[in-house]
Amino acid sequence: MRSIKFELTIYLSLGIVFIIGLLSFLSYHSAEDELGELYDANMEHLASAMIENFAENAAPEENFISGLRKSKLHGEQDYLIQIKQNNQIIYQSHRGVFAAKTDKSGLFTEWIDHKRWRIFILSQEGLTCVVAQDYKLRQRTIRDVAIKLIIPQLLVVPFLIIVTLLIIQKTFKPLTVMSEEMAKRNVDELNLFNENKQPNELIPIIRSLNVWMKNANAFITLRKRFTSDAAHELRTPVTALRLQLSSLNHANQKELQDRLPRVFDSLSRMERLVEQLLTLSKVEPDSRPGSVSKVDLNALIVRVLNDLRSIYMAKRLDVGMTYSDDVHIFGVADEIEILFNNLLVNAINYSPEDGLINIQIRSQHHAIEIEIEDSGPGIHPEDIHKVFERFYRAHSDKASGSGLGLSIAQEIAQKHHAEIILINKQPKSTGLIVKVIFNTDLESTVDL
Repeated sequence: MRSIKFELTIYLSLGIVFIIGLLSFLSYHSAEDELGELYDANMEHLASAMIENFAENAAPEENFISGLRKSKLHGEQDYLIQIKQNNQIIYQSHRGVFAAKTDKSGLFTEWIDHKRWRIFILSQEGLTCVVAQDYKLRQRTIRDVAIKLIIPQLLVVPFLIIVTLLIIQKTFKPLTVMSEEMAKRNVDELNLFNENKQPNELIPIIRSLNVWMKNANAFITLRKRFTSDAAHELRTPVTALRLQLSSLNHANQKELQDRLPRVFDSLSRMERLVEQLLTLSKVEPDSRPGSVSKVDLNALIVRVLNDLRSIYMAKRLDVGMTYSDDVHIFGVADEIEILFNNLLVNAINYSPEDGLINIQIRSQHHAIEIEIEDSGPGIHPEDIHKVFERFYRAHSDKASGSGLGLSIAQEIAQKHHAEIILINKQPKSTGLIVKVIFNTDLESTVDL
C-alpha cells in the first residue's frame, strides 16, 4: 500500500543525505585545496628564510655539512632542505642522497627514487634552496584534517531526518484527525466538516467532501421520500384489491360480472405504477448509463404517436404534427422516447373526446423546441410548479394516474440539458401547452 507520509519521509531523507553528502564532498576538496596552499606557502617561506640566513652568515662548507642529522622525514611538517652553491650541496637537513634537479624553479610534484615529493626550488644571491615534502605524508595529513572537518556534517544527518519525521507527523496531523473523525461517524451521519483553521492544502478536499455529503444527504432524503410515497401509493390499490377480492368469495354470478372489471382496473393501476417506478429508477442520474447516439426527433415523435394511435383514436382526438428540418440531438433514444410518450399520454388523457392535440417542432439558432398543445382543462396556477414532484397530483386532477409521468419526463430532460415549460392557454381557451427545449450547444454533454 502506498503511503504519502512514507514516500515523503524517504524522498526528504534522500534529499538530506544527498545535500549533506554534496556539501561534505565540496568541503573535503575545499579543505584539501586550502591545506595544500598552506603547505606550499610554508615551503616558499622556509626556502626564502634559509637563503637569507645562509647569505648573511657565510661559513666554510664543512661547517654546513656537519649540520646533517636525521636519516628520514618524520611527520608532515618535517621538510627535507638542500642548499646548493655552484651546484655543490653546502647544506642538507637529512642524511641520505636526495637528487632533486635544480634546472627549474618554483613549485612542482616529482618522483625521485620511487617516491613522490612536493618540491619548491628557489635560486637567489648565488644560492639555490630545495625544500621537499613527502607527498604521501602531506596528502594523508590533508585527508585526516578534511575528514575531521566533514564528520560533524555527516553526524547531523540522523538528527535532520528525525526532525523531518517530526515535522511530517505534525503537518499530517489535521489529515489524520479528519480521517479519524470520518472513521468514527455512522453511515447516516453526514454533517459537514468545518473549514476554519484548516491548512490551505486540505480545504479543497474538505470542500469536495462537503459537496459530496450534501449530494449524498439530498439523495438519501429523496430516496426516503420516494420509498415512503411509493409505499403510500401502492397501499391504496392493494387494499382496494384485497377488499374487492374478499367480497368475491360470496358473490353470485351477476355480482362477479359487476365487480371483476373494477378488480382488473385496480390491477391495471398497480401495473402502471410498478412500470413507472421501474422507468424512474432507470432514468435517475445514478442509474446505469445508456448509449448516446444521434436522435431524429421527427421520426421519434412519429413512432410514439403510432404506438399511442389506438388510445387517441378511441377518444376520436384530432392529432396534428408540424415537422421541421434538421432536428437531431445527441442523447439516449429510449429515454427521449419515454419523455415524449409520457407527455403525449398526459395530453391524450386530459383532452376531452373529439378534442385537439397539436405538435410543432421548431429548429432555432441554438435550440430545438417541441411544443405539445392539448385541449384539456389545463393546470391550476398553484399546481403548475408542483406537478413535477413525484406522486403529486393536483386536487382538480380527475384522470387516473400515479403522479410519476411528469417526474420521469423532468428527470430525462435534465439529464439531456433540456427544459420543460408548462403554459396554460387560459383565459382565451382551455388547454395546456408543454414546451420541451433542447440546447444544441450542450447536446454532446449528456449527463450519464
